[in-house]
Amino acid sequence: MRNSLSSPILLPGQSQEGIVRRPNGTLPTPSAGDREAARDGISSLLTFRPTSKLVIALGLLFFLLSPARTLQAQVEGNWYGILDAMGTKIPTGLEITKAKDGYAAVMTSPSQTKTKIPADITFDGQKISLKVAMVGATYDGVLNGKELSGIFSQANQDFKLTFYRHRPEGYPIEEGPLTITARPQDPKDFPYERLSVSYPGGEADVVLAGELTVPSSGQPKALLVLVSGSGPQDRNAYLGSQINHSPFLVLSDHLTRQGYGVLRYDDRGVGESTGEFRTATSHDFAKDAAAGVRYLKSRPELAGIPVGIAGHSEGGMIAPMVAAADSTLLDFVVLLAGPAVPIDSLMLDQRRQVGRSMGQPEFLIKRDEPALRAGYAFIKENQHLSQEDYVDGLYEVFAAQLKNLPEALQKSIVDPRAFNAQYVRPLSSPWMRAFIAINPQDYLQQLTIPVLAINGLKDTQVDGVMNLNAMSQAMAISGNKDVTVTPFLGLNHLFQPADTGAPSEYGTITTTFAPEALAAISKWLDERFR
Repeated sequence: MRNSLSSPILLPGQSQEGIVRRPNGTLPTPSAGDREAARDGISSLLTFRPTSKLVIALGLLFFLLSPARTLQAQVEGNWYGILDAMGTKIPTGLEITKAKDGYAAVMTSPSQTKTKIPADITFDGQKISLKVAMVGATYDGVLNGKELSGIFSQANQDFKLTFYRHRPEGYPIEEGPLTITARPQDPKDFPYERLSVSYPGGEADVVLAGELTVPSSGQPKALLVLVSGSGPQDRNAYLGSQINHSPFLVLSDHLTRQGYGVLRYDDRGVGESTGEFRTATSHDFAKDAAAGVRYLKSRPELAGIPVGIAGHSEGGMIAPMVAAADSTLLDFVVLLAGPAVPIDSLMLDQRRQVGRSMGQPEFLIKRDEPALRAGYAFIKENQHLSQEDYVDGLYEVFAAQLKNLPEALQKSIVDPRAFNAQYVRPLSSPWMRAFIAINPQDYLQQLTIPVLAINGLKDTQVDGVMNLNAMSQAMAISGNKDVTVTPFLGLNHLFQPADTGAPSEYGTITTTFAPEALAAISKWLDERFR
């Protein structure tokens, strides 16, 4: 969903067994700045894929310490490491400089972004602590000669990360994106027209930029606006160098070669589009999608041509939202791994399935479920609260749930509020607050236009059986007679042929979008638009 053809829907509250302690044995109490960040939400620039909006994990570390006097000067300069995030190798850099009142630091992720991400740093000559508020991450470690060894915490997961003075194997020689190997399905030629376009988005300060592809001769049979899943994505739905797939580029190329016009665009605040991504909600993204449809309808040469939305993951939820808001706007929808059950239920199911596919023990997967259920219920029931009251209320909910944790874990919690911050902060972002409260049935049951819904049966993010069944039930309630629901054996959330469906497989699969799924989409369209 939105990180994500996308990064997966969030896995809030996913945690590792036990707590790793800091050198002083305590968890830090969130500062006023932390609390403000929780209320404003956190963007995800430094993230491991497939996950785009991320849950905070507080890491604690204990090491034998060396004398401070001889090591203190050695911390300044450039450090290089490879973060192993559940099988995904992410080059991570750290630049430390001397400042008036101590030290200054920035983190880099050269395979993901050119942006240098500021970090608050404390260093006492031995222990180093970094807080990267922009991406909701922390790093705690110790300086040991020519190494910084410690724990990187993000997405409610703790990962060992060691920085070196030299670039370890796999680290790019130069800053910037890694050299990417073209995927077999990436288009090598473009036998159709490609037009750079920009148009007003769903709000006054949003201008969306993208590309419109149309057949070189004759009018398109129909027009499609592609709407991506969770997380900030460009017009190609490029999934980052670690996964290295551009599903929307492949999908639009296929459809345009079949005689259709396709508009794909950079999300607001991404690429060439303006606006603020991190404060937007699914409802805002629905307005942006509707703006794309209206833009196509406004082009004189495309007048009278049927227009629909093809949305993936969260985009598959947004398409019905657009149709429900204006029943005359769309002529059809194509729902690619779109959710059809209440989002709180979807999140819990995704958390279970992804965890199992990656080999997590069952007790660990289910340990936090009572707390998360209580948190989700509070969110759904308190959409009216001010942000301050909402955050305070969430802390109270999770404080009451501590008694349900294993006794050993309860005893290890030194600061309950800091422990609960790992749940509260990600659930406090504007997007997540709105997202959890959505029930896709409210929109699906209003669809009276032609619907194609497809899912892979190895999808661990939006379960194919559960959501396609719920989709069928919604269409039965609406009385919609033109509905096609198609499951695909062996395909994952990105419609790739998969072994387990785990997100960690995405980058290891050479296929970007299974040919049989592409063919099913164009065949369905051909049966209705000629």
